[in-house]
Amino acid sequence: MKGTDYFRKHLGVEILDAKDGYAKVSLKITKERTNSVGMTHGGVVFALADCAFAEAVNFGEKQAVAVQVSINFLKPSLEGDVLTAEASQISEGKNFSLCDVKVSKENRLIASFSGLAYKIASEKSTTEKDSSFGNK
Repeated sequence: MKGTDYFRKHLGVEILDAKDGYAKVSLKITKERTNSVGMTHGGVVFALADCAFAEAVNFGEKQAVAVQVSINFLKPSLEGDVLTAEASQISEGKNFSLCDVKVSKENRLIASFSGLAYKIASEKSTTEKDSSFGNK
């Protein structure tokens, strides 16, 4: 991915593999990443899945932004668990890319995430990017 994803770095998400349309990332759950009942905070699971999604759709010179995402939390995880998110592009068109992301611990599925990305043409200027995405 172009540039630095400062939020991913801040979280401590490690990139295990990345190629066009695919990424695998991981994160160890620490006490600071749990909620009031001792389970991994949903926002942490979401952020991990989103990081994998971003790596998969922004590989190489590609640039894309999320326009719609959803997540289903299936099982809990706890402090000490190592979570892995694996993103796979399942459809790519001229303007959009759809990815499926599976979040697991010890090869057991704990969350399923779906993300739709809008592809930004690399030759457009920043102003054109903003206006083509509906922001003025």
